[in-house]
Amino acid sequence: MAKTSAVDKAGPAVAMLIKHHFWMLAAIVPVVLLPLLFLAQGEFTARIKTVQDQIRGHISALKNVRQIPQHPNKSWASDIDASTSRVRRETFGEWRKFWEGQRVFRTWPESLGDDFIAAVTALKPDGKLSPKLLERYQNYVRTLVRELPKRMGVEDTMGDATDVGQPRPTPRPDPVRPGVGPEGALPDVPLYPAAWSTENQKRIYASFDWARPPTTRKVLLAQEELWVYGLLCDVVARMNKPASGPHNAAIAAIDELSVGYPAAEDNPGGAAGGRITSPKAALSADGMMGSPPIDMVVPGQPGMAGGRPPNPRFGGAAGMAASMPPGAEAPAATGDPDELLRNWIYVDFNGKPLDAAQLATAVDSQMVHLMPFVLRITIDQRQIDPLLVALASSVIPIDVRQVRINAGSGGARGGDPGMAAAFAAPVPGGAVGSVRLYDVNLELRGTVGLATPPQEQAVGLEPGQGDAAPSEEPGDKAAASPKAAIVPRQGRRRMVS
Repeated sequence: MAKTSAVDKAGPAVAMLIKHHFWMLAAIVPVVLLPLLFLAQGEFTARIKTVQDQIRGHISALKNVRQIPQHPNKSWASDIDASTSRVRRETFGEWRKFWEGQRVFRTWPESLGDDFIAAVTALKPDGKLSPKLLERYQNYVRTLVRELPKRMGVEDTMGDATDVGQPRPTPRPDPVRPGVGPEGALPDVPLYPAAWSTENQKRIYASFDWARPPTTRKVLLAQEELWVYGLLCDVVARMNKPASGPHNAAIAAIDELSVGYPAAEDNPGGAAGGRITSPKAALSADGMMGSPPIDMVVPGQPGMAGGRPPNPRFGGAAGMAASMPPGAEAPAATGDPDELLRNWIYVDFNGKPLDAAQLATAVDSQMVHLMPFVLRITIDQRQIDPLLVALASSVIPIDVRQVRINAGSGGARGGDPGMAAAFAAPVPGGAVGSVRLYDVNLELRGTVGLATPPQEQAVGLEPGQGDAAPSEEPGDKAAASPKAAIVPRQGRRRMVS
């Protein structure tokens, strides 16, 4: 029997498939294509929906634009420029008012001469005084410094009175102790209402005792310090004005008064920690238990002067180191001395000292210079609030940022031995030798806001624009109100189309 091959067996099936392939494909094609069609239709629907959402978003954005009262067109841009110019001129005007309001504070001493006052008043930012005027200020600045104790109402102990050829101020008599006065029986007992530390006075005097003629910048900065010193001395004098002697003065002793570089803190307000330490009690010269101020600058302790930039007026020369606080040594000045004079004499609004480079670029220091100060005094604690009020109501902004009552022995017994005699005045009705029972050691730190000369370029104005009135510039008008700026519906259709 002959064998049948697979091809022979498949022949009838292939013949049937060829004969009926149309009907078979007609049944298979819908089964395959319908699912594919449904998938394609779903994808197309999703795409259509996405595009529709995008179109709706654009339409919504166009509607929001149509609701804007003033569209960003040429007219709108000119109004914005005019408004910006107006704000700049108003800022410059307030700056100028601030500067003019401190004119009485910036009064140069008449004893310097009319020619000196005229030259320094008309001085441009980059101008310089003549060598003759600079030498005159060098010779007279020590006399100006020696006027500070008189303004405060205390004894001048800055140095030998013959240094500047002027006598020491005469003490006023003490009505509580009749017969005691300049020619009384007790000439060694100071009759001033308060005692200013001799050491502090000498430090201030040393910072103005110059061996060489100063530069113009040095003169301007030094006089600015003298103005601030005088401002604070006047506050102390007003506090003690009602006193008849040291027994009832509001402020009995001034341990330290510093402004500018000596008053700048390496660690403002103790922000970096380590501000409060536990001072060890020390036996003072009179046998009483005393202690140094809590934050006295001591080498190796937080707040030491190791991070201070150099300043030629406070270090680097014999005698200048005496102007620094006790225990602090200013680094030697290297570089341009005239530029280094601006190191750490001002601080920013957070109390951080500014060096010369930071001062030139700091935005906060363009209109106002904040000069730091520190005032350590012995005060009747009942007079602390009146003192703060007197500082806050000063004609020049005095911002007290730190108020501390330091631990100590009370009065002047733990401080300068020469100041202890101020407390020997008897209390009326009490025994001889009675002391002031309400005294505390108070420390105040803060800043004095000093206006800077107005500069139009600093606020974005061209020279002369600061004097222009708002109506003098074209297009300088107030922005229209939303109701007046609403575009009619037909006009909006024309803009959109």
